Amino acid sequence: MFSDDFSNGINNADWNYEIETGGFGVGSFDWTTNDPKNAYTDENGLHIVPTITTEATNITQAQILNGYTLNLTAEGLCTSTALTSCVVVSNATTGTIINPVRSARLNTKGKHNITYGKVEVIAKLPRGSWLWPAIWMMPEVNTYGEWPASGEIDIMESKGNDGVNYRGGRNLVSLPSGTQPE
Repeated sequence: MFSDDFSNGINNADWNYEIETGGFGVGSFDWTTNDPKNAYTDENGLHIVPTITTEATNITQAQILNGYTLNLTAEGLCTSTALTSCVVVSNATTGTIINPVRSARLNTKGKHNITYGKVEVIAKLPRGSWLWPAIWMMPEVNTYGEWPASGEIDIMESKGNDGVNYRGGRNLVSLPSGTQPE
């Protein structure tokens, strides 16, 4: 059994940071980090907080759009095996930009896994346009190939927006076909 209320911080024996810029197969435009501004704990538990790249780094708005090389492999930080998720060169001609938002992703891969059992999560979700908080169970081994071929179990996914500009927003919940809410 594994339980964590994060009262002792983010324990590296239990948690891995996923650090990359590649969008994780869904095209998200955040750069995930191990920066304590993006993932920290306090008396209320774990906080995963997006920050604006120009406010959290020395990268300027002009550099986000053109002429900056972000090389996470040079820093030994990138956890992706795809070089394109580790190195980004902003270029106004091609439309390639440095991700304007930084956030965090944590997983327990190689440290904790379950085959059968109960999973319980208590979480508060953020409000804000462009946010898409999610809690997933991912396979320990990619038996059938990289994501999504080996599957995932979505515990929770949410839109952070208010629903005015995007259908449903925080108030939209969808259930698998044939199921009923409890």
